[in-house]
Amino acid sequence: MNKLITLSNFFLLVFCTLPIISWSQNISLKSDNKELEETFHWAVQKANTWKMTGKSGEINRHEGGEGLGYAQEVAYQPSYWAGYAHRSAYYIRDFAHQIDGAHLLGMDEENYAMMEKFAEHTTPDKKWYSWWALNFDGSVFTLDAPNPPDTETYPGYPAEFANKQGESFVREIPAMFELVEKAWKSYLWTGDRRYIENNKLWNMYEKVVTDFVSLHDSDGNGIPEGQGNIFEGSATYNEADIHPVEAGDAIGSQYQAYLAYASFLSERNLTLQAKEQLKKAATLKNYFNSKWSVIDGTDLYSCAITSSQEKYPFFNKETSWFIPMKLITEPGERNDKYLDFISEQLGDGVGTANSKKGSPANIEAYTYLPDTYFPYGKVDEAWKWMKYIIDQKEKAHVVIKQGENGDYPEVPFTLVSQVVEGLMGIEPDAANHTISTIPRLPEEIGFLELTDLKIGEHTITVRQSNKKTEITNLSGDAPLVCKIRFYGTHKVISVNDQKTKASTAVLNGKIYSFIRVELKPGEKVIASI
Repeated sequence: MNKLITLSNFFLLVFCTLPIISWSQNISLKSDNKELEETFHWAVQKANTWKMTGKSGEINRHEGGEGLGYAQEVAYQPSYWAGYAHRSAYYIRDFAHQIDGAHLLGMDEENYAMMEKFAEHTTPDKKWYSWWALNFDGSVFTLDAPNPPDTETYPGYPAEFANKQGESFVREIPAMFELVEKAWKSYLWTGDRRYIENNKLWNMYEKVVTDFVSLHDSDGNGIPEGQGNIFEGSATYNEADIHPVEAGDAIGSQYQAYLAYASFLSERNLTLQAKEQLKKAATLKNYFNSKWSVIDGTDLYSCAITSSQEKYPFFNKETSWFIPMKLITEPGERNDKYLDFISEQLGDGVGTANSKKGSPANIEAYTYLPDTYFPYGKVDEAWKWMKYIIDQKEKAHVVIKQGENGDYPEVPFTLVSQVVEGLMGIEPDAANHTISTIPRLPEEIGFLELTDLKIGEHTITVRQSNKKTEITNLSGDAPLVCKIRFYGTHKVISVNDQKTKASTAVLNGKIYSFIRVELKPGEKVIASI
């Protein structure tokens, strides 16, 4: 047996007692690409090993041993692992990127409970930051908040943790905005009204897009500023390089948070307030594209403002690729050039013959790249990075104690979501009983068939090629509206062998054609071009 696998399994056994795994959603995939089919099933099974709900084990254990507030046998709340496998915690950043995959795996209660905990810890004493990482019982993970008061006796529970202004703890600006964005995404998948009605969550949404921004924006340009490294307050998810004052990944995430909050307001029928948030989002996007990111002499975006107040036109990993990923860029030639620039800086990834200086060493960084390219219909580049991650999953992680790359929780969770949301282009709107699809299959994949996909109260099956989509509404109390999309201009789309006039629209710069079909429970539609 590989020694790294043994080490990873050791940490799992140290941290918690693992009962027989069960989960409420048996999502499965069939494909003519057997490697993808097998990898998807591996990812489903692997991700479910990280589910901590109903278990018990250690808290505040990390690579340094027994941390501040360490306890050996603690009952865990609904949660799943989101971070290093040798740390007994879940992290905001990993959680935000795993949340879609977690839904697809039936972990809606875990998503809600973890989101609520981060919201509970979003407090004015920390200037509306939450704690960066939490133990599986919901307490603060003290490795990333190392100097609470009374450190000699502090047991690690939030009720006894009174943070002092200016105290050192890990914080990164994009994370708070991503919590708001991903809470809305969870609502789209589930239709769960608790995301609208829970006061802790609502307080977080409101404070993050208002007071959090103003308290961290000293120059009044509407963009929060970082103070340095992660313990001082980072403007970016790229923890290792330039420590900018303002960063593209934060601005992109802020833009999405404004859109999410506007949608939340609309769900509460607060129409005027929603319009104001949409106006703020549009203003921020315009400022980014017309001024903040513009550098004389190049069409490339500046991805950061340095501590010396200079624009930074070079590649900076997350600071760069979050810009198009969060859709704050305007589709078109400039955006396409920047996507090509990112590809050039990455080469074929670390560990390959074409590894470039910009290639990240850690596998979890690459898990964002399919999400960067799929929205623009750049299928081959997105699929290239999915294949890279699959090829790297049995290799050693750059952090040796983590184990293999495939033992990093973000890898299996995002592989699941990137099949569903990326390759199959599935977008949910559970509250309105609606699903949208757009196939994005590379030449190496002839078809995908996804069964037991849950959208709100509906369970559906979706089968796709690039020219045909089949949807079956297996269960649900209401009809399911299916918006079936195909890239390109098509005057008609065949619907159950009947030619139907198609409509056209634009998705992130690419024209697509679509029809709408309403399916009662038990009904099926076959649409083709």
